[in-house]
Amino acid sequence: MSAYYTGTPETRIGAIRVTSLLDGWLSLDGGAMYGIVPKTLWEKALPADQNNRVKMAMRPMLVRTPQHVVVVESGIGHAVPTDLHERYGIERIGPALDEQVRAQGVDPADVEFVACTHLHWDHSGGLCKLVDGKYLPTFPNATYVLQRGEWEIAINPSNLHKASYTPESLKPISERGQLKLIEGNAQVVPGIRYDFTAGHTENHAVIWFESNGESGVFFGDLVPTISHVPMAWISAYDINAGASYHAREGLYPNVMAANARCFFYHEPGYPVGRMLRDKSKYRAEAVG
Repeated sequence: MSAYYTGTPETRIGAIRVTSLLDGWLSLDGGAMYGIVPKTLWEKALPADQNNRVKMAMRPMLVRTPQHVVVVESGIGHAVPTDLHERYGIERIGPALDEQVRAQGVDPADVEFVACTHLHWDHSGGLCKLVDGKYLPTFPNATYVLQRGEWEIAINPSNLHKASYTPESLKPISERGQLKLIEGNAQVVPGIRYDFTAGHTENHAVIWFESNGESGVFFGDLVPTISHVPMAWISAYDINAGASYHAREGLYPNVMAANARCFFYHEPGYPVGRMLRDKSKYRAEAVG
C-alpha cells in the first residue's frame, strides 16, 4: 500500500456506514507534530521533507446511520488564502467537500447534521464554501452541532488562538440559523456522540460511532495519525499536552474494551485502524 493513500474507504460499524473522504494534503513541521519525541524515532513513521515538514492528509467523513446523514469534520475548504498554501504545504487535489459527498450518492442538501472535533482551519474550513466571494454553509439544510466553547474561541480568537481559526469562514453558520451549540459529552444523532477530551484545544472532543454492539472512534487531533498513538507522542500544537496525555489515559482503555475501529484524520496512509496494547504500551495498525 502506498505511503500516501488517496482512496475513500467505507467502514461498517454495525448498521453505520463511515466513508473516509480526502480534502488534500497538509505539511507541517515534524518536530512540532511530534513534540518531545526525537526525530530519530518519528521520522521512521513519517519521513520529513527538506524543510523538516511531514506530509499529512485531511480526511472528512460521510457517516450514514439507518436514520440520518452526518458529515464529520470538513477539511480545509476555502478558509486559507492561496498565498499561504505554500507555507503550510497545502495541496487541494480534488473536488470540494459537497461534491465529494455527492460522488458518494448523497445530495449535499440531504446532509442533516455536521459535527467537528474542533474548529482549527484544517478541520473546519469546509463547513462553508465561497460562492461569488461570499461564504455560505456548504450543506444548506444541515444543523451544525458544535462545542460551545470551541465556537466562542473560533469566532472571536485571542492573540493566542488567531493563527488557528478563520472566523469569517464560520460566521454564516450562525447567521443562517444552522448552528446548534452543545457542551461536553453529547449526542449528535442516535449512534453518534461527542466524548469531551480537551487537550489539543480547550474544547476538543472525539466522536464515537456505535451500532449493533460495534464501535468506532474518530480521534480528531487528539491522535492525528496512526503513528501518534503511543501515549507520549503528543503534538506540540496541543494547547495543553498534559491534558492530552490525561485524555488518552481515560480514552484508550475504552477503545480497547470496545474493540473499536479507529479513524485518523491526518493519517497519510490508510486512515482506519485497530488499537493494540503490548504490556503498558499502545500502538495501532491499519486495517481494511
